[in-house]
Amino acid sequence: MATSGSPEFDKLKAHLESTPSVRREVEFAFSALLTAANPSDRGLRFLFGNGAEWIIAAASWSAGVLVAPAGHNANGFDLGDLLDKARSLWSVKASASASSGQIRLINFMGDGAAAEWNEPTLFVGPYVDGAVLLDPVADTDLAGRARRSSDALVLAGGIVKKYAKQHPENHVQFDVQVNSGASTNDPYAFVKSILEPAHFPVLSKPFVESEPLHTGSKVDEISRLAQLKADWILSEEQFQKALADLLGS
Repeated sequence: MATSGSPEFDKLKAHLESTPSVRREVEFAFSALLTAANPSDRGLRFLFGNGAEWIIAAASWSAGVLVAPAGHNANGFDLGDLLDKARSLWSVKASASASSGQIRLINFMGDGAAAEWNEPTLFVGPYVDGAVLLDPVADTDLAGRARRSSDALVLAGGIVKKYAKQHPENHVQFDVQVNSGASTNDPYAFVKSILEPAHFPVLSKPFVESEPLHTGSKVDEISRLAQLKADWILSEEQFQKALADLLGS
């Protein structure tokens, strides 16, 4: 039976293929990640990439590929050490795109003459139907396929997709939700979570007052106001005032 050349990847692949419950968790985790950090927003791309690293690291832990770092005791351990161990196995390049464009391997400043793709890389995304491991050190032809753009060393996604088909031993299949191209989240949720009315009654006013007051029946509106209060978006005083305005209208 052919192997990928990486015992750790072989173990992760076997675990996901033989344990449907873990594979489903991985699939749901990527779906939740896309909702929480949609990479269509440039400001969230780092969070999406970091989240993908953690999903793969957690799956690797489940497979027994990663274990607690040295020094683990009753007080637990530093999660940063665990992520460092995961990064020593492979770099993770995650995408939520169904198409295969240019994948940034290494960002650089200047002419990038010193940039070199020389580490095993796990490409994850719907365009490869899961994840595929490419090692430019073990397969030197791969290293020569990387190209320099103006600010990064890039690899055509088509190369990754073709490699996954030609090397099933390096490919593990699972669903990764496709990015529709737009976030369904409130783009102001982060700052709203900081400027909560209970703590910032003045600074929160633009966000509170921008909320529509009449979007349906009075019953629906009361439910909406109650939820805003439960989420600490409205203070008790603001809730009572909005309720009085609604019932008096």
